Amino acid sequence: MENFQPLDETMHYQLSATGMLRLLGYNQPIGTGWLEQLKQDKQINLPKTYTEFMELMVDCPLLSTSNLWVGKMERRAAMRIPHTYYDELRERIDDYKGRWSKRPGKQERALYELSQLPTEQWEKTAENYLIIGSDYAGGIGEFGIQIKDLQMEDPPVYWHKEGDSLSVWKLEAETLSDFLLHILIEALACVDYQTAEYELKTKGWRCQEYFDLKKGDWVASKSTLKRYGIDYSAVKKYKASSGKVFCCYDKCRNAFFVGSTSEGELSLTAINRYEADPVFLDEDSLEFLIEEAKLFLKANDQSSLDDLAQSYLYTKAPQREIHLSDSCEVARPPHTGENGELLCPATVKGELLFVLCSGSTFVKVLTRTIKKKPKAANEELAAALNLSLQTGEDEA
Repeated sequence: MENFQPLDETMHYQLSATGMLRLLGYNQPIGTGWLEQLKQDKQINLPKTYTEFMELMVDCPLLSTSNLWVGKMERRAAMRIPHTYYDELRERIDDYKGRWSKRPGKQERALYELSQLPTEQWEKTAENYLIIGSDYAGGIGEFGIQIKDLQMEDPPVYWHKEGDSLSVWKLEAETLSDFLLHILIEALACVDYQTAEYELKTKGWRCQEYFDLKKGDWVASKSTLKRYGIDYSAVKKYKASSGKVFCCYDKCRNAFFVGSTSEGELSLTAINRYEADPVFLDEDSLEFLIEEAKLFLKANDQSSLDDLAQSYLYTKAPQREIHLSDSCEVARPPHTGENGELLCPATVKGELLFVLCSGSTFVKVLTRTIKKKPKAANEELAAALNLSLQTGEDEA
């Protein structure tokens, strides 16, 4: 049975981006040289909050499809390195030099007027910023910190939309720490890209999305959150490309719960270590099959039971004793080869499967056990199946 827990103090809602990274195993400050070079090249200070975070994330695939520039970015030919807004304006002015239009648009006119001034006077037209990121998917704007705020430990972050006046920068986050937390949570939520899931897998983390077996859908609900000890009113929600994202940390399970909302629907992902038990029902497990069969029996869904009975249960390795968390899948019956050998189906990756038992045996065991004990736990049903495998009494 899924491991639910009541609401208690084990759930943490006040998170920090750097603290989350350390819990996920990003502990080595690999970006120190990168940051020092940036400070020297631009002759600037860097906020402590930015430095502590980026020391762990420089060139890291975890954020390679995020809105924060970390150097190497997925599907980007050039490195994405922070630079100043004035650097960018100079490049745009250089592109126009010698070919200013006779009928300039608003943007070109503003750049031309800026080009006629010494750089020391540019601040009268536009403040300077350290640009630290941009809208990854849309490319419609950039995120920056005012140069004059770089001496602050945790400065605000602003947003400049492409096409707006050169001087128009709007507040994006009151603190850099909140901006970085937003970036990290949106990456972990995998709303637009699965990049973070692939990266975390290499670090020994499992990303598992909640599946409602009764509804046959990936949609969760506020009651689902409550069952896993999550107080929806306590989590801070951040805007995403569509809807919102949020995150909390279960210290007892050493698991992150990351949620996202879109068009009125809620999805929930649990991130925990592979060596620990899955937080949600694993679709590839024996327990998932047992829960599914129990629903068929409760609904007296004879058609689904017949389909299950006509199939076979397979495991990825030969075994005669199986546990709830073990990989187990239903597939067509094996057939006999030309030399009388038993030929079993294979996984989608081409890995050979091994017969555990017939679907009819599985249905018989569960039906008999539940008839004797209607509220039999999944552990008891697995034990009954293992006894049948050992004795062979239910084999057709």
